[in-house]
Amino acid sequence: MFSAYCLTLVRGIAPGEFMRRLGARVLRDAAPLDEWFVETSFDYWDTPHHGDVQFIGATTVPGDGGDWTLAFEVNGYLGVVPELMVPVSMGTRLVTHRYNNGNGHGDFMWIEDGDLRLDFEPLFAFQRSGSAPDGLLDEMREIGFDLDPETDEIGPSTSGAFALAERLTGVRVTEALVEGASFLCGEAAVVRGRE
Repeated sequence: MFSAYCLTLVRGIAPGEFMRRLGARVLRDAAPLDEWFVETSFDYWDTPHHGDVQFIGATTVPGDGGDWTLAFEVNGYLGVVPELMVPVSMGTRLVTHRYNNGNGHGDFMWIEDGDLRLDFEPLFAFQRSGSAPDGLLDEMREIGFDLDPETDEIGPSTSGAFALAERLTGVRVTEALVEGASFLCGEAAVVRGRE
């Protein structure tokens, strides 16, 4: 599950509101992260969607300042499409990251009330963009991200993304947390422009 995933955390909005802001069509009210969830996620890459529509589940988890929505995609990437997530973040904090073991690429984004503050690929943490690309440098150094383009060290790219997300949200994502959750499941169209 965590070899090809996208995980999004949004403070203070319920899963139903998250789906509404995302423009998702709800398919199931409560589903575990089971074989059906995983197979359905991969099916969205076949006809008729070809990846233009993605499957996503959302649940409530505790974090800093109260409840957060945790949205999980197996082999998806809705959470790292700025055209979708910037509007979802209005009035709140949104932290999202993805990784695809098939090609080794990932993304990390921190969005605060519609402002994309930080956007980077964890493998290349020295290349950052957003309105505050250096706003988390101390935390990134402590976690062990490689911030020097001259070194050959990669650092903890995927585990680092989970650690940085936890520092921003207070949500400690574990396999047990995700596997024990019940998800509101839906589908949403991808806005092209970033994959």
